[in-house]
Amino acid sequence: MHLLVENKEQREEFMNLWSQIASERKYQVSTLTDSSEAFILKDKTATSVGTIEFVPCDANLLENNDLVDITKETRILQNLKHSYQVRKMGVKKEFASKAILLDLLKLAAMHAKNKQVRFYVSYLEPRHYEKLTETFKFRIEKVGEEVMFGKKKLVPALIDVEDAIQNTQGYPIYINSIAYLVKGSQKVKAFFA
Repeated sequence: MHLLVENKEQREEFMNLWSQIASERKYQVSTLTDSSEAFILKDKTATSVGTIEFVPCDANLLENNDLVDITKETRILQNLKHSYQVRKMGVKKEFASKAILLDLLKLAAMHAKNKQVRFYVSYLEPRHYEKLTETFKFRIEKVGEEVMFGKKKLVPALIDVEDAIQNTQGYPIYINSIAYLVKGSQKVKAFFA
């Protein structure tokens, strides 16, 4: 379950929750981007447990050094209107579980479908990068060297959404079901035409 942040109160709830997550994980805290779509992840009891922000890639972001450097990524530069940065993605430690991670992935899959996303870029903790690529067999490409933000080392990563959906061999069944959310009964290419 999730809530799209649409008003001032929800923005405050999002930032309070993100501040707690950032403190637990030793992440930097920055405000929501005006053009972003932010979501609060809820558990079955409607408790707010996590956050995720999707920021559309555009020319104005190219000089922003707190985002993955996309200035050399021609795939993104050629698909700016179908590319998003994923920021402020996290879950409070007490609620972290495989089920919640899958809820975040489902939310990203539905966002990809609804917004016709071609590429996502984000910074991931090395252990999260390894878990997603090794345990879930998720196709995530490292794009650049690991960087330090404050006390955290992070991996700049790119997800080619169309490739991740079309080439599902090797995925565990729960990731296959997430790919199906986007693919549905139609051909994936229809979402990116």
